[in-house]
This record gives sequence, C-alpha cells and structure tokens, in this order.
Amino acid sequence: MSDDGFEVYLGRIRSPTGAKKAHGFLKRVKRGLRPGYAARSRSRRVSSYGTAKTSFQRRVLVKMTIVRMDGIGSAAQRLHLSYIQRDSAARDGERGTIYDADNDKADAKAFEERGHEDRHQFRIIVSPEDASEMAALKPFIRDLMSQMETDLDTRLDWVAANHFNTDNPHTHIVISGKKIDGSDLVIPKRYCFEGLRIRAQELVTLELGPVSELEARNKQAQGVKQERLTQIDRGLLRDAHDDVVDLSKPYKKGQGWKRQLERSRLKVLVAMNLATVIERDKWNLNPDIENTLKRMGERGDIIKTMHRIMAETGFGNRLNADSIFDPHSAEAKSVTGRVLAKGISDDIHDKGYLILEGQDGNTVYFDVGKSSALADVEKNMVVTSGVHDYQPKRSDKTLAAIAKAHGGVYSPSLHMETDPKARVEFVEAHVRRLEALRRGGIVTRNKYGSWRLPNDYLKQVAAFEKNKMRFAPVSVVINSRSPISQLTNVIGTTWLDETLRDTQDELHARGFGQEVQAARNARRMFLREQGIIGNDTNVLKQSHLDELARRDLQDAAKSMERTLGKRFVEVGKYGRIDGTYTKSIDRPSGKFAVIERSKEFSLVPWRDVLERSRGKAVSGIMRGGNVSWTLNKGRGIS
Repeated sequence: MSDDGFEVYLGRIRSPTGAKKAHGFLKRVKRGLRPGYAARSRSRRVSSYGTAKTSFQRRVLVKMTIVRMDGIGSAAQRLHLSYIQRDSAARDGERGTIYDADNDKADAKAFEERGHEDRHQFRIIVSPEDASEMAALKPFIRDLMSQMETDLDTRLDWVAANHFNTDNPHTHIVISGKKIDGSDLVIPKRYCFEGLRIRAQELVTLELGPVSELEARNKQAQGVKQERLTQIDRGLLRDAHDDVVDLSKPYKKGQGWKRQLERSRLKVLVAMNLATVIERDKWNLNPDIENTLKRMGERGDIIKTMHRIMAETGFGNRLNADSIFDPHSAEAKSVTGRVLAKGISDDIHDKGYLILEGQDGNTVYFDVGKSSALADVEKNMVVTSGVHDYQPKRSDKTLAAIAKAHGGVYSPSLHMETDPKARVEFVEAHVRRLEALRRGGIVTRNKYGSWRLPNDYLKQVAAFEKNKMRFAPVSVVINSRSPISQLTNVIGTTWLDETLRDTQDELHARGFGQEVQAARNARRMFLREQGIIGNDTNVLKQSHLDELARRDLQDAAKSMERTLGKRFVEVGKYGRIDGTYTKSIDRPSGKFAVIERSKEFSLVPWRDVLERSRGKAVSGIMRGGNVSWTLNKGRGIS
C-alpha cells in the first residue's frame, strides 16, 4: 500500500456485457466478434480505441500456410528456411539474420532438427502496410507471437526473418507443429484467417496510432497515376454495373475527396486505353481491366528486379520485348543459359522466378510457378527453361489404342495379349500413368483391376497436362551444376560434350554464348590430350561419350571403395539390381545412387523417387541404362 492510501486489488476479468463469465479473444473470434469491440447488442458495437469515426485501423496483411511434414514437405521446409535466411535484410540494406523469441541470431539448423518429427508446421507472412514507419519489426513480431501464445494458451517454438529488400517490408515466420508437451499444435481456422491479422493490426495501431482521414486520402492518392491495380480501381470495379461507372450519383457526406480521386484515376485509365468516356460522369471500363492492370504491375516489378540483378552480377546487359518469357506465346522457345538469379516473386502465393543469360547475350525472366521448382537450381548453373510439352505421351496413345479395341477398357492382361513382347515393368509403367490420371478425375478403376477410359481420352489428357501449367508454367532442366569454366578439364560426360555433337558455333554469340564457344574449344583440346578424340576430330560421337562415362564411373567406384571398404560390382545395361539405397553422389556424368549389400555395392543412375526409400531395401530392373524401381511399398517406379 502506498502513501496516498490507494491500493489495487486484482480481480477476475469480467465480460464487457456485464455477464459473470469473461470471453477470451479466441472465443470472440470464433463468434465473429472483432477484438477492440464489445457487443452491446446485435446492432451496436463500441470501439475500445475511442477514436473518431474519421480514424481507421492500420492495415496488416497476414497469410498463414500449413505445411505437412512428409518427405516433400520436409524438403520444402528446408528450402523455405534457406530462402528466408538468404533474402533476410536489415532496414539499412545489410544482411539480416533469422531470430526467435530470445535470440537475435537463432540457430535454423537446430530449429529444423527439433521439428524433424512434426506432423505439420506453419508458415506465416506478416506485412504491415506502414512497416516503413514503424520503429522496428523485430519487437513487433515478438509481441505478436507472445500474444499468439496467450490466445492459444501454449508456448510456441518459432523462428522469423525480416525482409526489407522489397517495396513492402515484411516478416516470414515458421512455427513448429508441436506444443511444449509434445502434442500436435492445432490452430482454429478462424484464428488463422482472421484472428492473427486482427491482433497484428491492433499492435501496429497501438504503435503508430489510428490512420486519420487525411492520411487515408494521401495513401489512396498515391495510386492515381500508378500502372498497376490500385485500391481506387478495386472500388470502381466494385461499384460498376455491366462495366459502367456512374459518378453522377450523390455521394455520402465527407466522401467528396474519394469522388475526386476516382475522377482523376478514370482520366488516367482513359489515357491507358482501359476506359472510355460514355457521357459526363459516366465511363465504360475495359472488361479485362483488372487482369491488365495486374499484369502491368507485375511487369514493372519484373523489370526492376532484372535491372537490379544485372547491376549486382555484372552479367546480362540486354533487355528487349522477349526478356519476359511468355509460355502462352505461339513463338515461345526454350532458352539455355547461365543462371543469374533465382528468388521469390510473390511471397503470398509462393511464386518463384528464374533469370537466365542466354547464349545470345539476352537476359530472360521466367515465372516458374511454385518456388519448389527451383529447389536444386543455384547461381551460375547452366539450365534450359521453356514451355512444357503438354501433348499426350507415347504411353497415352498405347492406352487409348488398347482401350478402343476393348470397348473403352484397359487392363494389364489385355496389354500383354495385345503386345506379347511387352515386359512386365513396361506394363506397370502404363498402370502408374493411369493411377495419376485417376487422381485427376480422367479415368476410373474397376473392381477387378481394369480401367475405364473415356472416349475422348487423349483430348482430356492434353487438357490435364495443360492445366498443370498453372502451377508450373515452364520446365526447368539442369544441364550442368558446375559453371562452364569447370567443365573443360573433367573426366565424364558434361553438357559441353553434348554441345560438341554439333560442329556449328553461334556466329553472333555474345556474353554467355562467347564463354560457351571458348569452353568448347578448350574441351576439345583436353579430350585430345586424354586420347578420347583424334587431333582432326571436332565432333563427338556416342562412343566418345560412352568412354567418358565409363572412366567417370571407374573413378567414382575407386573413391567409394576406399570410403565404404566394400567391393564395387558393375551393373550391366540389362539385369536386376537389389540392395539398400544409402545415399547419392554427384559426378560430372550425372547423379548416381549408391546401392549397398553386405560386402559390395553398385552405382546406378539416381532418380528422385529413391529419396523416399533412403536407408531402405530397393530392387529394380535395368533396361538400357535406365532403372525401373520397385520400392518398399511394392509399387514399381520407372
């Protein structure tokens, strides 16, 4: 008790309505009540901020994604942690760090190990609209996560990284899917989509104060001349009827400023040929105005990114009409070049981009869809990126022919009757194709192992493959994991060797193309020194490539014999292989899987499906250098 005779007694929190039972934040969110408001009746709410009607709460964009931690999810999580660390940045532009509740520099590897057995994890992006005005993001995020722990009534294991290297500063947060007691962390859906955003807005508003009407006007005014979809445009689209905007109607008191901004914006849209004047105070909007403005905004962001990357790397100095790859263009052609950069173009939708310097010296930007498509791609690699081939596969034509001859039904036995020479593994590959199409809703599996194919099977398959372009608009094939300067003096088949099958050099090569030409010449000299080709030979044949691959495999085998203390057994082009898949190794000729047995091991071409069976027994059939695998579930994988 103090000298003034005043003493505070802490009692139970009472409900704002006067009821005996208090309602927690999480319960209010479930009932649809906004925190900061108390329900007096069904028709009345009173703000706890006590601000004037002309003040607004600060806006914060929050997106939460749940990632299942199976084999693919775990790999994606490692990629995500690597990305948020690599692109983290401090406000002054210096390299940032990953942090947690207690440490300004957290251990990402330790966090990954702690979450190794999680069933799922949570990814969150928090982007305050006024982040640039805040004192610091780190204390704000820690306060937000502390509030989240209070709302969910559990401690959380999390790490975060701030990104100030974009126009909109934001924070990436990763939360472990386990509570402190080891049970699975479950977050109510309403809290994921609304509650956390409301909490974030409360904290930002508490720091910066509510947005005044004048500040709201200034923010919207900035969008009048922008070549992108703005808040004003969204309002015009919302109020338009049959693409017609009518501003002759009276506006609400105090909304004159909004009407002025709309008139100014419509003048700009008319100049951009996205709107036309019908009569005084009436405009007709282009039916595709929303998509056009979105594309214009994206294009502007892409050009900024390309200029920044070219300035940072010193490579690529030409931009033209084809600098942004359009997979939907009839003239779109694949580009082989050096990777200048990769990154995330859209944090919210997890969209990745790839920038290549082609052999003609041009710099090309690719939208690759999901960022996971770039998991294995690194700077200075040589890759080929282009349009997916969404035409029906050869196996689809075989399936369609067999089904057509048997009333729309396919089965392995019918396949063997039609083609007695077909191997079992070959038939199993067709069944796996049907299984994938069944998940896509194209075919149905009958009770006794046969399949029902629709009459327009090939047409539906083409549509199915084309639809996948929404998530992976372009293909990305790695030609060389090493820079071309490291390919000239290695034993093994390299991308340079593949190019040496052709004697023709690019006559007008620039930039990366000139480097390729110089590397090709150096490679020829090395191969002559090694006795692979003669002094008068410029073109490589398949026999030369086979000899390089053979020598590379021998070198790899000798190295692995010393490491494993086991005898190497070579696998022929045809035959069976059994053992335990223990790891993979990268060689100039490609990636190989190490298949071990008790006293010996073999090296075979690696396939990504093997990663699901690392440390487990596998078996497969070699066919001409390719392997058809049968993994632990007994299902064949080609």
